[in-house]
Amino acid sequence: MTTPTSTLCKFFAGITKVYRGFRSVILNLLFIFLILGLISSFLGQPPVIVERGSALLLNPEGILVDQQTYIDPLDALVADSVGTDLDGEVLLRDVLNAIELASNDDDISSIVLTLSNLQPSGFSKLQEIGNALTTFRESGKKVYAYADNYSQGQYYLASHADEIMLNPMGNINLEGFSTYQTYYKDALDKLGINVHIFRVGEYKSAVEPFERNDMSPAAREANQEWLGDLWQLYTSGVASARGIDPEFINGFINTLDQHLAEFNGDMASLVLDRNLVDQILDRGQANDYLKNEIGADNSGEDFLYIAMDNYLSARNDQLNSLQQNGDKVGLIVASGTIYDGYRNAGEIGGDSLQDLIRRARENDTIKALVLRIDSGGGSAFASEVIRSELEMLQDSGKPLVVSMGSVAASGGYWIATPADEIWASPSTITGSIGIFGLYPTFEDSFEKLGLNTDGLGTTDLAGALNIGRELPVLAENVLQSMLEDGYNRFINLVANTRNMSIEEVDAIAQGRVWSGEDAYNLGLVDNLGNLDAAIASAASLAGLSEYSTRIVEQPLSPGQQLLQDLTNNVFVEIFQSRQQVFVTQTNILSDFYRELNNDLQALIQFNDPNALYLHCQECITTFSR
Repeated sequence: MTTPTSTLCKFFAGITKVYRGFRSVILNLLFIFLILGLISSFLGQPPVIVERGSALLLNPEGILVDQQTYIDPLDALVADSVGTDLDGEVLLRDVLNAIELASNDDDISSIVLTLSNLQPSGFSKLQEIGNALTTFRESGKKVYAYADNYSQGQYYLASHADEIMLNPMGNINLEGFSTYQTYYKDALDKLGINVHIFRVGEYKSAVEPFERNDMSPAAREANQEWLGDLWQLYTSGVASARGIDPEFINGFINTLDQHLAEFNGDMASLVLDRNLVDQILDRGQANDYLKNEIGADNSGEDFLYIAMDNYLSARNDQLNSLQQNGDKVGLIVASGTIYDGYRNAGEIGGDSLQDLIRRARENDTIKALVLRIDSGGGSAFASEVIRSELEMLQDSGKPLVVSMGSVAASGGYWIATPADEIWASPSTITGSIGIFGLYPTFEDSFEKLGLNTDGLGTTDLAGALNIGRELPVLAENVLQSMLEDGYNRFINLVANTRNMSIEEVDAIAQGRVWSGEDAYNLGLVDNLGNLDAAIASAASLAGLSEYSTRIVEQPLSPGQQLLQDLTNNVFVEIFQSRQQVFVTQTNILSDFYRELNNDLQALIQFNDPNALYLHCQECITTFSR
């Protein structure tokens, strides 16, 4: 072996050794974890015991979702091994199942909500959990809530508790709902980027950030209406739970400075006086209070509780018993942006979702299908691929019911059109029946950088979509014609499936966004209700009196399944001691970065073959903060 002699060669040889050593350490760690996992799977995990009188601890860490984003198990293993947290997601169905089971479980005495780690989530999801907590309380059991601070969404859930506790240094951040976007027109001009926009619909505002510096009057009008609907639902929900006047909340926010002045800026004392919380306790005091109310654990240091994941694991057999043999209602979750091709869970691929629908159609035990949509849309082509496959399922004689989550707009509404019934929450954001095309060119940027594009083609359209060239008028006309055809297809689909005239649909379309309640009144949805109501309706349409629900999802490969099992069985146990009940994480700059990144990723990842999109931008930027 030749020994490097020059300084440069020695430097690179050293870098190579460091890299090989680092790689060896990582691979060895992964190997050790895999061996531990195999041993664990052979020996089995000790059963989780639910001690009599335990409180069910609901400490959601992340955003509430209808479908968790697929994360490669190896990535999860490495992230855990180095102490890095991946973006948290909490499956809504898990929370609802845990609350429902606990309400009839003699071993569970109460629920304790610790909400500091709950991230901004769709309001309809908060409503479903709030309703479940109300049902739980009707069983005679108590719900307690504690946090150092409450965001607006966190407080909505806390308001459904019997007792709300707040830290003496804490705050309730009530501010109202809003939709604000960053507008890029001036920035694009300075960079020499020309974004060519094609759209149909007065209210199709998804493209406005790229062509304006502010919100258009039409978008402002539409947004004000559906935001007002959602805020009214929020204030009435909190007021009902707390026994206060709904108008008090608006007045409290709008004159907050005056209220605070009465208490010399002491927010905790103010909200206690105004009946927004029940007790002011620091962390230690809250723990002692819960120990007195619920009982202490074996150590005597904490109140007696069982975390949600462990509780669901302990009651796994009870959950499995609900999935009895026999007729089933299939459930497919379509969550995320719609793209062409195949996508993992957490995004919607036209081809991958088509495969799931086909599996449901060909499965003889599945007698009806519920499609749960939580999407602001995306690719027009992929949306049509999905809609066409749903139509085939319906033609096979199986009832199709759509359940809308927090958002089912644009492409999310397009794929809902074949349904026998469409169900939505009153706070669902839907509609946005419109279409747009967006194509950036960089000829001015190239010129500033001294880059030049030249060449030739055999026709006037050859090379028309080269990003270094000005978009020819011919190409603009072609794209606009295709866009108008897409819009006509959209309103015709809605007219035919909703028993409306084209003129009636066009009047409420134009890209305008509606709340679920308004959509129900306009005839765009059939019923207001949650996922369980939609499943029951699908069973009724299929003539089923006894049935179970089967989730239809893409199966993992044997290797992926093994790694997933290892992740669940080993690392959850190893790192469970990391759990912290009282943690607050807020970062305004990260919120801005997330919004900017989402906008840029949309430009990069959109892959419709015709560059036509059914997408509702304002829908995906609105959360219950």
